[in-house]
Amino acid sequence: MPKTKSHSNVVINFLSEAQAALIIIVLNCMMFWYVYHSALPKPPVQDLILYPGNLLRGYLWTILTSGFMHRDLMHLFFNMLGILVFGRIVERQLGVAKTFYVYFGALFISMLCATMAYMMLGRNVALIGASGALMGLISAAMLLDPFTITYEMIIPLPVMLKAWLFFYADFRGVLSRVNDGVSHFAHIFGFLSISVLMYWLSVKERKKMTVGLIINIASFFALFLIRKWIYSYL
Repeated sequence: MPKTKSHSNVVINFLSEAQAALIIIVLNCMMFWYVYHSALPKPPVQDLILYPGNLLRGYLWTILTSGFMHRDLMHLFFNMLGILVFGRIVERQLGVAKTFYVYFGALFISMLCATMAYMMLGRNVALIGASGALMGLISAAMLLDPFTITYEMIIPLPVMLKAWLFFYADFRGVLSRVNDGVSHFAHIFGFLSISVLMYWLSVKERKKMTVGLIINIASFFALFLIRKWIYSYL
């Protein structure tokens, strides 16, 4: 009789493919504990958050520290869930070190570019959370392994479809200037950061991402044509 994998082995195999994601999650959880629950001495929270005023004062460390801060447990939970799911996909393709590279590169680009965008708009918006870096992982995942099915939102969907849905929601958020407490600018810049970060990857990895981009574009137009064909017969 064929051997069946135990649940414990499945979990162990899953986690072994998400080493970078697990380290990032631990760092985020430690920061959450340090800011909100620790009795250890710490600087004022305002000195850890990225917003135009702090950037102009030269508080450059806030580009990093702000990305590890979260409003509450729900904000932390959903970002960490996304990092686990999409970070694992990226790690299977790029390995641990390059997954860190994508995460922190997307964090830096999304935080800095979003803050500069708000400065140009004359808005003193504070940025916190790992969402921009997470969007970098999502963008990399959709290019490296577009057909991987994810289940973190219960409904099984390929990663590329989920990525485009996220990007569409953030694009609409920027255009409508909706005040929903979400930095759609940071999300978009995080999503687009892979277009810069990929140039420091290997030739083989860049080619794989290029093929993934072609698959994404072709799939998008195929779905559009199918939708148009269905509506024409209704």
